[in-house]
Amino acid sequence: MTPGTAAADVPTALVTGGTDGIGRAVASRLAVSGFRVLVVGRNFSRGTAQVDAMRAAQASATQPVADHGFLGADLSLLAETAGLADRVRDHTGRLDALVCCAGNFALRPEWTNEGLERSLVLNYLSRFLLAMRLGPLLAQASSGRLVLVANAGTYPDTLNFEDLQYRRGRPGLRVASRTQFANDLLAVELAERWRDTAVAVTCVFPGVVRDDLFRHAIGLPRLLAALLGGLAGRFGVPPEVAADTPAWLASAPEAAELTGSFYGPRRQPRPVPDRARRQDRRTLLWNASEDLTAKWLRQ
Repeated sequence: MTPGTAAADVPTALVTGGTDGIGRAVASRLAVSGFRVLVVGRNFSRGTAQVDAMRAAQASATQPVADHGFLGADLSLLAETAGLADRVRDHTGRLDALVCCAGNFALRPEWTNEGLERSLVLNYLSRFLLAMRLGPLLAQASSGRLVLVANAGTYPDTLNFEDLQYRRGRPGLRVASRTQFANDLLAVELAERWRDTAVAVTCVFPGVVRDDLFRHAIGLPRLLAALLGGLAGRFGVPPEVAADTPAWLASAPEAAELTGSFYGPRRQPRPVPDRARRQDRRTLLWNASEDLTAKWLRQ
């Protein structure tokens, strides 16, 4: 389903991972709050179902129904990520919020046909590339927002810039955790680089969510996946609850002043760790990210 052009007075949000879990819940919240939402995912039927659900929710609330749309893309591939950015610019003259929810949990590295480690691309590099390609659109908004749904200060710095593609790394939690820490560095760096713009950059940990994260985990033994999934189902919060903080950061007027901030569940601020503020690590990651995405940044 291809979206049309938004009305000039309707704010537009792009939500990656918007067909499942917390991404779907964020998209629904933004739609009900009056946004036109462009949902990104890999599954066409789920994407069109989400668009229909957002339209129905607005209609039942007697709100004007926005021109929501689904944009299919596999964000573990930089070529498709760049193509997504092109389509967004083709379909909308404004972008008020970019909420990055797409991601995976992996304990074992995998490599795409672009020669890059899949988790690094899906959880981090695709976000960097979208920010670079769509940043000018966000900067044109009166109050642009970039929200990175990650772990917001949870993990240590385990980035190895001599082996970002993890060719020599061992399976384990570091496969995922290094990509989450990369989001910490990105949030701080972008907030600094965009400080003279109207774009607020935030990073949020939504908490433990009742979703399929562990069921779809890469490299997680089946019994452990079942155990962790069961614990998340029992003690985690529904996606609709977890979506509150990222949706608030993407839309609330008061959140416009929160650039560079980290947040957790229930809109609670989290400290930005010193390791995420280190200029040397931020510069190393930025330069590596530019090198890895250079082909698609030039398009």
